[in-house]
Amino acid sequence: MRVTSNLIYNQSALSMAKANERYLKVQEKIAQNTEIVRPSDDPNGAGQLLRYEADSKLMKQYKDNMTLATNSLKYESVALESMNTTLNSINVLMIQSQNGAYSQDDYDTMAEEIENFLHSMADLMNSQDSNGKYIFAGTNAGSPAFIKNVDGRYQYDGDEAQRNAQIGDNITIATNDSGKKIFEDTWTRNNFTAVTSAGSATLSSRVADQDAYDAFLKKNYSAVNPALNNFQLVTESPGAGQFEISDSSGVIATGNYQPGEPFTFNGMEFTLTGAAGSTVDFSFDVPTRDNVLNQVQSAIDALRNPSLSSGQREEAILDAFTSIKNTQANMSTASSSVGARLNTIDNRTDYGASKEIFNKEAQENIGGLNVYKATTELKLSESALEASQLLFQRLSSLSLFNSL
Repeated sequence: MRVTSNLIYNQSALSMAKANERYLKVQEKIAQNTEIVRPSDDPNGAGQLLRYEADSKLMKQYKDNMTLATNSLKYESVALESMNTTLNSINVLMIQSQNGAYSQDDYDTMAEEIENFLHSMADLMNSQDSNGKYIFAGTNAGSPAFIKNVDGRYQYDGDEAQRNAQIGDNITIATNDSGKKIFEDTWTRNNFTAVTSAGSATLSSRVADQDAYDAFLKKNYSAVNPALNNFQLVTESPGAGQFEISDSSGVIATGNYQPGEPFTFNGMEFTLTGAAGSTVDFSFDVPTRDNVLNQVQSAIDALRNPSLSSGQREEAILDAFTSIKNTQANMSTASSSVGARLNTIDNRTDYGASKEIFNKEAQENIGGLNVYKATTELKLSESALEASQLLFQRLSSLSLFNSL
Protein backbone atom coordinates (compact mmCIF):
# COMPACT_ATOMS: atom_id res chain seq x y z
CA MET A 1 0.00 0.00 0.00
CA ARG A 2 1.36 3.38 -0.92
CA VAL A 3 1.40 5.90 1.95
CA THR A 4 1.07 9.52 0.93
CA SER A 5 1.13 12.77 2.83
CA ASN A 6 -2.56 13.32 1.99
CA LEU A 7 -3.50 9.93 3.45
CA ILE A 8 -1.68 10.63 6.69
CA TYR A 9 -3.28 14.08 6.86
CA ASN A 10 -6.80 12.82 6.20
CA GLN A 11 -6.56 9.99 8.73
CA SER A 12 -5.31 12.38 11.38
CA ALA A 13 -8.09 14.88 10.62
CA LEU A 14 -10.72 12.12 10.77
CA SER A 15 -9.39 10.90 14.10
CA MET A 16 -9.50 14.43 15.51
CA ALA A 17 -13.04 14.97 14.21
CA LYS A 18 -14.28 11.77 15.87
CA ALA A 19 -12.60 12.72 19.13
CA ASN A 20 -14.23 16.14 18.95
CA GLU A 21 -17.62 14.56 18.22
CA ARG A 22 -17.34 12.29 21.27
CA TYR A 23 -16.32 15.25 23.42
CA LEU A 24 -19.22 17.43 22.23
CA LYS A 25 -21.68 14.58 22.69
CA VAL A 26 -20.66 14.09 26.31
CA GLN A 27 -20.85 17.85 26.86
CA GLU A 28 -24.37 17.88 25.43
CA LYS A 29 -25.47 15.07 27.74
CA ILE A 30 -24.15 16.96 30.75
CA ALA A 31 -25.73 20.23 29.60
CA GLN A 32 -29.16 18.58 29.15
CA ASN A 33 -28.71 16.27 32.15
CA THR A 34 -29.78 13.18 30.22
CA GLU A 35 -28.24 10.09 28.71
CA ILE A 36 -30.55 10.28 25.71
CA VAL A 37 -30.11 13.49 23.75
CA ARG A 38 -31.27 12.09 20.42
CA PRO A 39 -33.50 9.09 19.64
CA SER A 40 -30.50 7.44 17.98
CA ASP A 41 -28.75 7.34 21.37
CA ASP A 42 -31.30 4.74 22.58
CA PRO A 43 -34.32 4.25 20.28
CA ASN A 44 -36.24 2.07 22.75
CA GLY A 45 -35.46 4.30 25.72
CA ALA A 46 -36.33 7.43 23.74
CA GLY A 47 -39.75 5.96 22.92
CA GLN A 48 -40.41 5.18 26.57
CA LEU A 49 -39.36 8.69 27.60
CA LEU A 50 -41.78 10.22 25.10
CA ARG A 51 -44.63 8.15 26.54
CA TYR A 52 -43.78 9.13 30.11
CA GLU A 53 -43.44 12.79 29.14
CA ALA A 54 -46.84 12.73 27.41
CA ASP A 55 -48.37 11.08 30.47
CA SER A 56 -46.79 13.69 32.75
CA LYS A 57 -48.24 16.52 30.65
CA LEU A 58 -51.66 14.87 30.80
CA MET A 59 -51.40 14.47 34.58
CA LYS A 60 -50.50 18.17 34.84
CA GLN A 61 -53.62 19.06 32.85
CA TYR A 62 -55.72 16.86 35.14
CA LYS A 63 -54.11 18.57 38.13
CA ASP A 64 -54.98 22.01 36.75
CA ASN A 65 -58.55 20.84 36.08
CA MET A 66 -58.84 19.53 39.64
CA THR A 67 -57.64 22.85 41.04
CA LEU A 68 -60.28 24.76 39.08
CA ALA A 69 -62.97 22.22 39.99
CA THR A 70 -62.05 22.37 43.68
CA ASN A 71 -62.25 26.17 43.71
CA SER A 72 -65.64 26.16 42.00
CA LEU A 73 -67.09 23.48 44.29
CA LYS A 74 -65.81 25.22 47.41
CA TYR A 75 -67.47 28.45 46.29
CA GLU A 76 -70.71 26.52 45.82
CA SER A 77 -70.39 24.89 49.23
CA VAL A 78 -69.94 28.27 50.94
CA ALA A 79 -72.89 29.74 49.01
CA LEU A 80 -75.17 26.84 49.98
CA GLU A 81 -74.18 27.14 53.63
CA SER A 82 -74.85 30.88 53.62
CA MET A 83 -78.23 30.40 51.94
CA ASN A 84 -79.22 27.79 54.49
CA THR A 85 -78.47 30.29 57.26
CA THR A 86 -80.46 32.97 55.45
CA LEU A 87 -83.50 30.70 55.04
CA ASN A 88 -83.34 29.80 58.73
CA SER A 89 -83.46 33.51 59.57
CA ILE A 90 -86.51 33.95 57.33
CA ASN A 91 -88.18 30.99 59.04
CA VAL A 92 -87.64 32.52 62.48
CA LEU A 93 -89.24 35.81 61.43
CA MET A 94 -92.22 34.08 59.83
CA ILE A 95 -92.79 32.02 62.96
CA GLN A 96 -92.83 35.26 64.94
CA SER A 97 -95.33 36.74 62.49
CA GLN A 98 -97.87 34.07 63.43
CA ASN A 99 -98.38 35.78 66.78
CA GLY A 100 -101.89 37.18 66.53
CA ALA A 101 -101.11 40.00 68.94
CA TYR A 102 -99.09 41.97 66.39
CA SER A 103 -100.33 45.19 64.83
CA GLN A 104 -100.08 46.00 61.14
CA ASP A 105 -97.04 48.15 61.87
CA ASP A 106 -95.39 45.11 63.43
CA TYR A 107 -96.21 43.02 60.36
CA ASP A 108 -94.78 45.73 58.10
CA THR A 109 -91.55 45.78 60.11
CA MET A 110 -91.20 41.99 59.93
CA ALA A 111 -92.00 42.05 56.22
CA GLU A 112 -89.16 44.52 55.67
CA GLU A 113 -86.73 42.33 57.63
CA ILE A 114 -87.75 39.24 55.67
CA GLU A 115 -87.41 41.18 52.42
CA ASN A 116 -83.83 42.12 53.31
CA PHE A 117 -83.04 38.44 53.80
CA LEU A 118 -84.85 37.69 50.54
CA HIS A 119 -82.57 40.09 48.65
CA SER A 120 -79.55 38.46 50.30
CA MET A 121 -80.86 35.06 49.23
CA ALA A 122 -81.31 36.27 45.65
CA ASP A 123 -77.72 37.57 45.59
CA LEU A 124 -76.39 34.26 46.89
CA MET A 125 -78.35 32.35 44.25
CA ASN A 126 -76.43 34.44 41.71
CA SER A 127 -73.06 33.68 43.32
CA GLN A 128 -69.96 33.69 41.11
CA ASP A 129 -66.76 31.68 41.41
CA SER A 130 -63.20 33.05 41.25
CA ASN A 131 -63.42 33.17 37.44
CA GLY A 132 -66.61 35.22 37.45
CA LYS A 133 -68.76 32.25 36.39
CA TYR A 134 -72.28 32.09 37.82
CA ILE A 135 -72.24 28.93 39.92
CA PHE A 136 -75.91 27.98 39.64
CA ALA A 137 -76.47 28.98 35.99
CA GLY A 138 -75.61 25.55 34.55
CA THR A 139 -73.45 25.84 31.44
CA ASN A 140 -74.83 29.32 30.73
CA ALA A 141 -72.39 30.62 33.32
CA GLY A 142 -71.73 33.99 31.72
CA SER A 143 -75.12 35.39 32.78
CA PRO A 144 -76.93 35.56 36.15
CA ALA A 145 -78.75 32.37 37.06
CA PHE A 146 -81.88 34.19 38.28
CA ILE A 147 -83.56 37.34 37.04
CA LYS A 148 -86.45 39.35 38.44
CA ASN A 149 -89.26 40.01 36.00
CA VAL A 150 -91.26 43.22 35.79
CA ASP A 151 -94.08 41.53 37.73
CA GLY A 152 -91.71 41.02 40.66
CA ARG A 153 -91.42 37.27 40.24
CA TYR A 154 -88.04 35.57 40.05
CA GLN A 155 -87.25 33.31 37.13
CA TYR A 156 -84.39 30.93 36.38
CA ASP A 157 -82.43 32.08 33.33
CA GLY A 158 -79.74 29.40 33.12
CA ASP A 159 -79.96 25.84 31.83
CA GLU A 160 -80.22 22.44 33.49
CA ALA A 161 -76.78 21.17 32.45
CA GLN A 162 -73.64 21.01 34.57
CA ARG A 163 -70.12 22.10 33.71
CA ASN A 164 -67.71 19.18 33.81
CA ALA A 165 -63.97 18.80 34.23
CA GLN A 166 -61.91 15.79 33.21
CA ILE A 167 -59.74 14.71 36.12
CA GLY A 168 -58.66 11.29 34.86
CA ASP A 169 -58.40 9.23 31.70
CA ASN A 170 -62.01 8.10 32.04
CA ILE A 171 -63.20 10.32 34.89
CA THR A 172 -65.14 13.58 34.61
CA ILE A 173 -66.66 15.46 37.51
CA ALA A 174 -69.38 18.11 37.67
CA THR A 175 -68.00 21.43 38.89
CA ASN A 176 -71.37 23.07 39.61
CA ASP A 177 -75.09 22.39 40.06
CA SER A 178 -78.03 23.84 38.20
CA GLY A 179 -80.08 26.31 40.21
CA LYS A 180 -83.19 25.08 38.44
CA LYS A 181 -83.01 21.77 40.23
CA ILE A 182 -82.16 23.24 43.63
CA PHE A 183 -84.27 26.41 43.77
CA GLU A 184 -86.59 26.73 40.78
CA ASP A 185 -88.17 23.27 40.71
CA THR A 186 -89.03 23.20 44.41
CA TRP A 187 -92.35 21.58 45.23
CA THR A 188 -94.85 24.00 46.73
CA ARG A 189 -97.28 23.15 49.52
CA ASN A 190 -99.90 20.62 48.47
CA ASN A 191 -103.45 21.85 48.91
CA PHE A 192 -107.00 21.14 47.86
CA THR A 193 -110.07 23.04 46.72
CA ALA A 194 -113.52 22.58 48.29
CA VAL A 195 -116.84 24.21 47.35
CA THR A 196 -120.43 23.69 48.48
CA SER A 197 -122.45 22.42 45.54
CA ALA A 198 -125.75 21.81 47.36
CA GLY A 199 -127.35 22.85 50.64
CA SER A 200 -127.22 25.97 52.75
CA ALA A 201 -124.35 25.19 55.10
CA THR A 202 -121.39 27.55 55.24
CA LEU A 203 -118.09 25.82 54.47
CA SER A 204 -114.60 26.45 55.77
CA SER A 205 -111.76 24.12 54.77
CA ARG A 206 -107.98 23.88 55.05
CA VAL A 207 -105.09 21.43 55.30
CA ALA A 208 -104.72 20.83 59.03
CA ASP A 209 -102.16 18.01 58.93
CA GLN A 210 -99.78 18.52 56.02
CA ASP A 211 -97.98 15.20 56.40
CA ALA A 212 -101.22 13.21 56.44
CA TYR A 213 -102.59 15.10 53.45
CA ASP A 214 -99.33 14.71 51.49
CA ALA A 215 -99.40 10.95 52.11
CA PHE A 216 -103.03 10.73 50.96
CA LEU A 217 -102.32 12.77 47.84
CA LYS A 218 -99.22 10.76 46.99
CA LYS A 219 -101.21 7.53 47.21
CA ASN A 220 -104.27 8.69 45.27
CA TYR A 221 -103.34 11.54 42.92
CA SER A 222 -103.57 10.77 39.21
CA ALA A 223 -101.93 12.97 36.60
CA VAL A 224 -103.39 10.78 33.85
CA ASN A 225 -107.04 10.66 34.92
CA PRO A 226 -108.10 13.92 36.65
CA ALA A 227 -111.51 12.43 37.52
CA LEU A 228 -109.79 10.27 40.14
CA ASN A 229 -108.75 13.44 41.98
CA ASN A 230 -112.34 14.46 42.76
CA PHE A 231 -114.24 13.64 45.95
CA GLN A 232 -117.63 14.44 47.44
CA LEU A 233 -118.67 15.01 51.04
CA VAL A 234 -122.36 14.72 51.94
CA THR A 235 -123.97 15.52 55.28
CA GLU A 236 -127.05 13.41 55.80
CA SER A 237 -130.51 14.89 56.34
CA PRO A 238 -132.46 13.92 58.31
CA GLY A 239 -130.00 12.63 60.86
CA ALA A 240 -127.86 15.70 61.33
CA GLY A 241 -124.37 14.91 62.59
CA GLN A 242 -123.33 12.27 60.06
CA PHE A 243 -121.30 12.53 56.87
CA GLU A 244 -119.97 10.31 54.15
CA ILE A 245 -117.17 10.85 51.67
CA SER A 246 -117.09 9.26 48.23
CA ASP A 247 -114.76 9.03 45.28
CA SER A 248 -115.34 7.61 41.81
CA SER A 249 -115.49 4.09 43.24
CA GLY A 250 -118.09 4.83 45.95
CA VAL A 251 -118.15 5.64 49.66
CA ILE A 252 -114.68 5.61 51.20
CA ALA A 253 -115.34 7.14 54.64
CA THR A 254 -118.16 7.90 57.06
CA GLY A 255 -118.30 9.63 60.41
CA ASN A 256 -120.00 12.00 62.79
CA TYR A 257 -119.62 15.74 63.06
CA GLN A 258 -121.01 18.69 64.96
CA PRO A 259 -122.23 21.69 62.94
CA GLY A 260 -119.79 24.54 63.37
CA GLU A 261 -117.06 22.20 64.65
CA PRO A 262 -114.14 21.06 62.46
CA PHE A 263 -113.64 17.43 61.46
CA THR A 264 -110.81 15.92 59.47
CA PHE A 265 -110.28 13.42 56.70
CA ASN A 266 -106.70 12.45 55.75
CA GLY A 267 -105.28 15.75 56.92
CA MET A 268 -108.07 17.88 55.38
CA GLU A 269 -110.18 19.86 57.82
CA PHE A 270 -113.80 20.80 57.10
CA THR A 271 -116.12 23.02 59.11
CA LEU A 272 -119.78 23.10 58.09
CA THR A 273 -122.02 25.59 59.82
CA GLY A 274 -125.76 25.23 59.25
CA ALA A 275 -128.31 22.55 58.61
CA ALA A 276 -127.35 19.08 57.38
CA GLY A 277 -128.07 17.99 53.86
CA SER A 278 -125.23 19.84 52.18
CA THR A 279 -122.89 18.52 49.51
CA VAL A 280 -119.25 19.57 49.27
CA ASP A 281 -117.17 18.84 46.19
CA PHE A 282 -113.44 18.83 46.84
CA SER A 283 -110.43 17.85 44.78
CA PHE A 284 -106.66 17.72 44.84
CA ASP A 285 -104.92 20.82 43.60
CA VAL A 286 -102.37 19.95 40.93
CA PRO A 287 -98.92 19.70 42.60
CA THR A 288 -96.76 22.57 41.39
CA ARG A 289 -93.18 23.76 41.58
CA ASP A 290 -92.00 27.30 42.11
CA ASN A 291 -88.94 29.31 43.00
CA VAL A 292 -88.53 29.65 46.77
CA LEU A 293 -88.01 33.40 46.31
CA ASN A 294 -91.50 33.76 44.86
CA GLN A 295 -93.09 31.84 47.72
CA VAL A 296 -91.32 33.98 50.31
CA GLN A 297 -92.27 37.14 48.39
CA SER A 298 -95.93 36.06 48.51
CA ALA A 299 -95.65 35.70 52.29
CA ILE A 300 -94.13 39.20 52.50
CA ASP A 301 -97.00 40.59 50.43
CA ALA A 302 -99.50 38.86 52.71
CA LEU A 303 -97.91 40.39 55.81
CA ARG A 304 -98.16 43.84 54.24
CA ASN A 305 -101.79 43.44 53.19
CA PRO A 306 -104.05 44.67 56.03
CA SER A 307 -107.19 43.45 54.25
CA LEU A 308 -106.26 39.78 54.66
CA SER A 309 -107.69 37.70 57.48
CA SER A 310 -105.38 35.93 59.89
CA GLY A 311 -106.27 32.65 58.17
CA GLN A 312 -105.31 33.96 54.74
CA ARG A 313 -102.07 35.36 56.10
CA GLU A 314 -101.32 32.03 57.76
CA GLU A 315 -101.89 30.16 54.49
CA ALA A 316 -99.28 32.33 52.75
CA ILE A 317 -96.84 31.77 55.62
CA LEU A 318 -97.40 28.00 55.47
CA ASP A 319 -96.79 28.04 51.72
CA ALA A 320 -93.45 29.77 52.33
CA PHE A 321 -92.56 27.35 55.14
CA THR A 322 -93.09 24.37 52.84
CA SER A 323 -91.09 25.92 50.01
CA ILE A 324 -88.21 26.73 52.37
CA LYS A 325 -88.30 23.22 53.83
CA ASN A 326 -88.20 21.60 50.39
CA THR A 327 -85.51 24.00 49.17
CA GLN A 328 -83.33 23.25 52.17
CA ALA A 329 -83.77 19.54 51.46
CA ASN A 330 -82.58 20.16 47.88
CA MET A 331 -79.67 22.21 49.19
CA SER A 332 -78.73 19.45 51.62
CA THR A 333 -78.65 16.95 48.75
CA ALA A 334 -76.54 19.34 46.68
CA SER A 335 -74.14 19.94 49.59
CA SER A 336 -73.68 16.21 50.09
CA SER A 337 -72.99 15.81 46.38
CA VAL A 338 -70.46 18.66 46.46
CA GLY A 339 -68.71 17.03 49.42
CA ALA A 340 -68.57 13.68 47.64
CA ARG A 341 -67.08 15.32 44.54
CA LEU A 342 -64.47 17.13 46.62
CA ASN A 343 -63.52 13.80 48.21
CA THR A 344 -63.17 12.28 44.74
CA ILE A 345 -60.88 15.13 43.71
CA ASP A 346 -58.79 14.67 46.87
CA ASN A 347 -58.36 10.98 46.07
CA ARG A 348 -57.44 11.73 42.47
CA THR A 349 -55.00 14.41 43.63
CA ASP A 350 -53.22 11.88 45.83
CA TYR A 351 -53.18 9.38 42.97
CA GLY A 352 -51.84 12.02 40.56
CA ALA A 353 -49.05 12.98 42.97
CA SER A 354 -48.02 9.34 43.34
CA LYS A 355 -48.09 8.78 39.60
CA GLU A 356 -46.06 11.93 39.00
CA ILE A 357 -43.35 10.62 41.34
CA PHE A 358 -43.42 7.26 39.58
CA ASN A 359 -43.10 8.92 36.15
CA LYS A 360 -40.12 10.99 37.28
CA GLU A 361 -38.39 7.94 38.73
CA ALA A 362 -39.06 5.93 35.56
CA GLN A 363 -37.70 8.73 33.35
CA GLU A 364 -34.66 9.03 35.58
CA ASN A 365 -34.01 5.29 35.36
CA ILE A 366 -34.31 5.33 31.57
CA GLY A 367 -32.60 8.57 30.61
CA GLY A 368 -31.17 9.96 33.81
CA LEU A 369 -27.55 11.07 33.67
CA ASN A 370 -24.93 9.31 35.78
CA VAL A 371 -22.96 12.41 36.71
CA TYR A 372 -19.86 10.54 37.90
CA LYS A 373 -19.74 8.41 34.77
CA ALA A 374 -20.40 11.41 32.51
CA THR A 375 -17.69 13.50 34.21
CA THR A 376 -15.17 10.69 33.80
CA GLU A 377 -16.20 10.21 30.18
CA LEU A 378 -15.86 13.96 29.58
CA LYS A 379 -12.30 13.99 30.92
CA LEU A 380 -11.36 10.96 28.84
CA SER A 381 -12.88 12.39 25.67
CA GLU A 382 -11.22 15.73 26.38
CA SER A 383 -7.83 14.03 26.77
CA ALA A 384 -8.41 12.04 23.57
CA LEU A 385 -9.35 15.23 21.74
CA GLU A 386 -6.25 17.05 22.96
CA ALA A 387 -4.05 14.10 21.95
CA SER A 388 -5.59 13.90 18.48
CA GLN A 389 -5.20 17.67 18.05
CA LEU A 390 -1.52 17.49 19.05
CA LEU A 391 -0.94 14.57 16.70
CA PHE A 392 -2.68 16.42 13.88
CA GLN A 393 -0.47 19.46 14.42
CA ARG A 394 2.68 17.36 14.27
CA LEU A 395 1.59 15.39 11.23
CA SER A 396 0.55 18.56 9.45
CA SER A 397 4.13 19.85 9.66
CA LEU A 398 5.66 16.63 8.33
CA SER A 399 6.31 15.49 4.76
CA LEU A 400 7.61 12.21 3.38
CA PHE A 401 10.29 14.24 1.65
CA ASN A 402 11.71 14.93 5.11
CA SER A 403 12.59 11.24 5.37
CA LEU A 404 14.62 11.15 2.11
